[in-house]
This record gives sequence, C-alpha cells and structure tokens, in this order.
Amino acid sequence: MTSRWGSCTAKTRRIRLNAALEYCPRECLEYVVVHELAHLRENNHSPRFWAIVADALPDYKERQKKLKALSWLLNAKSSK
Repeated sequence: MTSRWGSCTAKTRRIRLNAALEYCPRECLEYVVVHELAHLRENNHSPRFWAIVADALPDYKERQKKLKALSWLLNAKSSK
C-alpha cells in the first residue's frame, strides 16, 4: 500500500493498514483504525459515516490534519 493510510473491503470485512503508520503518532494510527472500522457500518463518506467517526473521536478533524502533514511518509516508505 503506497498511496493510502488504510483501506477497508466491507464485503469481506478486511481492513488493511499502511506499515508507515508505525512512524506516526498514536492519535494518527487511532484515527485511521476508527476511519476504516466506520466503513464496516457505512461504506462511503456520507454524513452518517462522519457521525460514526465523530462519535468515537470527537477530535477527528485535528487528527486528520496531523496525518495529512505526515503524508510524505507514504512515499518515503515506498521508495526504499
């Protein structure tokens, strides 16, 4: 996985996480896990989906910003 932090295949209930999360702060990892788990209940990015995420992580928008600032890790890990 070189372009995403995580993915969820709702049909098979499989969640994959990018190994680069190992280098991210814990709150970023938690955000990605909650985001992908929310896809098991709502397989899109609708307002209902974001309500599920917000219920688990009221500060998810701040966590998103931190993770976005670390997006360079996605390319750094894949180029090695």
